[in-house]
Amino acid sequence: MRAWPPNPFENMPNDTLALEQSLLQYLQDDHLSKAESRDLRAALQAHSREDLNFLRNRLFELARDRLSASSAQASSQGQDTSLAIIGWLDRCSKAIQLELGERLNEHRAYFSPGEQCLEQIQQQLGNARSRIDICVFTISDNRISDAILAAHQRQVQVRIITDNHKQQDAGSDVEWLLRAGITIRFDRTPDHMHHKFCIVDGLNLINGSFNWTRSASERNQENIVISQDAALVRQFQNEFDALWDAFA
Repeated sequence: MRAWPPNPFENMPNDTLALEQSLLQYLQDDHLSKAESRDLRAALQAHSREDLNFLRNRLFELARDRLSASSAQASSQGQDTSLAIIGWLDRCSKAIQLELGERLNEHRAYFSPGEQCLEQIQQQLGNARSRIDICVFTISDNRISDAILAAHQRQVQVRIITDNHKQQDAGSDVEWLLRAGITIRFDRTPDHMHHKFCIVDGLNLINGSFNWTRSASERNQENIVISQDAALVRQFQNEFDALWDAFA
């Protein structure tokens, strides 16, 4: 007989074994202790909004199926587990909704000189699962270029828009990335494509003064802001798509 709560992650698109184990461990009880709640929230933070929305929808499907089975069981055996099921669903969905709510308008700022901006860009690129859209004036920091190439090699779709005036500069990695098979489009107008933003998985925006160069990390006064605000991300995505078409 299938155990309850059922495994809510059995059809998830990504490996979520650790989070699955946390849910099954902590949510079978009638209540969550403070320590268990903290552990669960920490587990949820490691997953994308896409995963969390998938999970939340899946939980309601599972609860609905189980409530139907519980009703039949109550009729035949006099054992009604519907309240326990509803309580389980309530605890799960509240934990997920709380995490999603905190991300809705989340913005974080980082500054250079120093490694803050570089490390955050590397982390965002390293966590990408499906798509990276990069719109930057130039790319010459091989640490960032390596992260871009690594994403491409793990089958993440990478698109880059950049300025042709910097294409042949000494130290530019644009030609190297182009030869590696990454799709790049150039602003070939007399003016400059001077944006410095990146969108990861359609969810996370990186934007700021920070050029993707070594001098930006080591010498210049620069900044980036990382945002998960859906409306803001959508605005930048629309701008990227418009430029992508314009520079075709």
